[in-house]
Amino acid sequence: MVKLVAIVGATGLQGGSVLETLHARGKYRLRALTRNPDSKHVASLKAKYPGVEWVHADLDDTASLGKVFQGADIVFGVTQFFQKDIMERVEQGDEDAEFNQGKNIIDAAIAAGVDSIVLSSIDSMKQLSHGKYTGVLHFEGKHKVEEYLTSQLDRVKGYFIYLGFYMENFVDFSRISPEDNKTIEFTVPLKPTTKLPLVDTANDTGPVVAYILEHPEECLGTVVEASGGYYEAQDMAKAFTEVTGKPARYVQIPYDSVGSDELSQMFQGQDEFGYYGGRTDFIERNKEINHTFTTPISFWRSRGWAGPSPK
Repeated sequence: MVKLVAIVGATGLQGGSVLETLHARGKYRLRALTRNPDSKHVASLKAKYPGVEWVHADLDDTASLGKVFQGADIVFGVTQFFQKDIMERVEQGDEDAEFNQGKNIIDAAIAAGVDSIVLSSIDSMKQLSHGKYTGVLHFEGKHKVEEYLTSQLDRVKGYFIYLGFYMENFVDFSRISPEDNKTIEFTVPLKPTTKLPLVDTANDTGPVVAYILEHPEECLGTVVEASGGYYEAQDMAKAFTEVTGKPARYVQIPYDSVGSDELSQMFQGQDEFGYYGGRTDFIERNKEINHTFTTPISFWRSRGWAGPSPK
């Protein structure tokens, strides 16, 4: 029997990576969930991935989710804190906005008789920092969803994938140096030597999810980290110069310069307590995954990005 996988957020970085990998494997029927199945972007994805069923999904509507989960064997679930409607609710005092969407995914999947949920989650910064940093809501919300799924493991099988630090962030944190109008600066509120488990979300997520699906007994109820290993934050700048030949440097900026207490706490917590809390056991295990994880060098080579545009 060919299993049906329902992919939440199929047009996003994580869901899109899962879609690409599982479609290439050819072992599954795929149902892609999106807020706008009639968009031009979805039209291009339909052409790229023939045979995929595209359906509308509203993560705030458990009943509608239950309908699109009908007949699915597996659900890949992911929530997105940094989207307009979630951010607006948080600003209005609803700190559980992201959690509620994740809970809806789980409740709807269980109601539809889904066998397994692969959930994208992350460590709680509150727990990693022993209560010092409690305001990293986009970590806490995801982890709270994980805790809820863990409480439902007598009703559905649960698997957890933790994405590392997005390499894509370094594109967002870039500028042309105001000093010489030539050097590309990667301005990040982290110490240059802070070790980060880097991940290329678009390329590394899908293969890890595929590994989970192909090793269900091994991965049941456990966390599988998506990263090939640790790199210093400044390594992304060094790799950029090596690949492009363009001058670049890493610039540590103040925590409070990011304009958000939540992000300030996140970066402080990562400097002090480490991403993944400094865990390293995943590095050896991930060598068993049939995938070459992206490195800073290979990220810039495949990205084909020459730096930010002059302002």
